Amino acid sequence: MRSCCSTTLRAIAVALAGCANMPQSADVMVTYETKPEGAVIFEGGRSLGPAPVTRTYGNSARAETLRTPEVTAVWPSGARQTFYALLPAGADRVATIERPTGAPNLQADLDHAKPFTATKEADARRAREEALREQARNSQRCRDQMSKGNAAINDCS
Repeated sequence: MRSCCSTTLRAIAVALAGCANMPQSADVMVTYETKPEGAVIFEGGRSLGPAPVTRTYGNSARAETLRTPEVTAVWPSGARQTFYALLPAGADRVATIERPTGAPNLQADLDHAKPFTATKEADARRAREEALREQARNSQRCRDQMSKGNAAINDCS
């Protein structure tokens, strides 16, 4: 009886160890950004919208590497750049597609990028401010103040 239980426990341990070594996902995720910002991303002739665009590509064959489909970034000036990548299974990457140098009407694309850049900067500023508020709320001073039942003030709320 003891030998049977011992064998069963070893089999379970081996099975669980095998699961621990398996990658969580073989799918590949790519976020396409453009420089200048705001180009429209196309895949297979279909618009995915203005960059940044995030895509997940399935890897049902569990291949070690996956070739992403070609995507094309198109700026308002008509400048285009096509891109693809070979990525390892489970990758999560950011790909920045740069406008071709020498393509005409660069200024039109730079002007088009301004609102995208402003939004990105505002989002980053809000994230920094929230991180500082969170840091203050977790400070010893704030924890002491809240544990005494004092009304939270300023940066402790």
